[in-house]
Parts: sequence; C-alpha cells; structure tokens
Amino acid sequence: MKKIILLLLTLLTAAACQSRMDITDELKKANGKVYHLTAPYKNTEITITFSGNSFSGFAGVNNYFGNIEIKNNQIFIKDIGRTRMAGPEKTMKIEEDYIKSLQASNKLSVNKNELRIGYLKFTQK
Repeated sequence: MKKIILLLLTLLTAAACQSRMDITDELKKANGKVYHLTAPYKNTEITITFSGNSFSGFAGVNNYFGNIEIKNNQIFIKDIGRTRMAGPEKTMKIEEDYIKSLQASNKLSVNKNELRIGYLKFTQK
C-alpha cells in the first residue's frame, strides 16, 4: 500500500511540474531550429521555424509565416499569412488542415529534438 501511495505522489508531482512548464522557455528552446512535421501527417515536407515572436515555414505547397503571442502561459498563433500557389488537391487539403490546427493550438513543448504544438508533432532534422 505504501508503494502505491508513493507512486501516486510521484506521478502527481511530475504532472504538477509539467503543467508549470513555462511556454516562453519552451519557445526559446525551439528558436532558430527547423522542425519537420511527423504527425498526424507523415511523409510531408511541412516545416516550422521560430524566430523570437514570429514563425515561418513550408506548409506543403505554400510558404507561411505569422506571429506568436503568449498570455497566461498559453501560445496564440496569429496573423498567419501564406503565398498563394496552387498544388495537388490532397496536398492543399493537408496544408489547410495543418494551418487550422496551428491556429487552434495553445500549447507548445520541446523535448530534445521533438516539438509539439497542440497535437501536431515535429522532429528537428
């Protein structure tokens, strides 16, 4: 019984520490690095790079860019702009879904060479 209680306390402590993760510090870890999207879409050329409070990347057909605002330890991806090239319908759909997912995300974390924005997963290459 003592082992179970100790395990639960350890898990609760770990969860509390993770919830206090400072998103500004996480963003600093990602600054200047190029990340490639690995999930939920595989085998795409989608990338993202952060520079201070802005970001840019390649969304599959178009280049994109925008600004980041941090409030209450949440990230808000705003003012997304893109080039206006057309491509294959499937790739354009993935690009549109990706941009919408970025805009809907408010969490960011970096662990070694992995970046997560909401449910999007990226790897630094």
